[in-house]
Amino acid sequence: MIRLKQISVFLIAITLAACSSSIKSDVTRFHQLPAPNGETIEVIAMDPNQQQSIEFANYAGMIGSQLGKYGYRPAQNSASQYIAEISYEIHPMGGVVEGRSPVSVGMGVGSGSRSGTSVGFGISTGLGSSRSEEKYLSRLHMNIVDLSSGNRIYEGHVENVSESPSLAQVMPFLVNALFEGFPGESGTSNTVTVKP
Repeated sequence: MIRLKQISVFLIAITLAACSSSIKSDVTRFHQLPAPNGETIEVIAMDPNQQQSIEFANYAGMIGSQLGKYGYRPAQNSASQYIAEISYEIHPMGGVVEGRSPVSVGMGVGSGSRSGTSVGFGISTGLGSSRSEEKYLSRLHMNIVDLSSGNRIYEGHVENVSESPSLAQVMPFLVNALFEGFPGESGTSNTVTVKP
């Protein structure tokens, strides 16, 4: 019985691990970005209509926090040296659905007598669903501009496909993927996996 319990725990652990999700994002970057040296940077919206929105302020905070990890500083009551322009979007991919089959885990115990009769029981747990899900394409673009010259010194964009229609839920994955190994090798596209 002890051996059976150990096997049962192992099977459940494997099943739960298989159910854990992660999001793969495609990241493309081009840049002539010098190593950061404490430059000040301001995050602004490419679309002026988004600049005053609370949603934009939330995303700008995420990006500003990441830029801070790499040595940039927010502008304090003075003109910024750099600006980071961002834009974002999400939309359904149109007709792309995926059916998922249930996954079952079964466990059973049986014992038999010399007469050949046996007694047993089984437990089966269904995991997953068979419903169809529409896919959504999310994108985040970021450009960094050196205001002293007016030159764009970084261009990066990231996109992913998920089942969530909420950009707010997906945005942390997009931001983390964009800043994975920032600024990255110029002229490359990579797939980055970000776990929740």
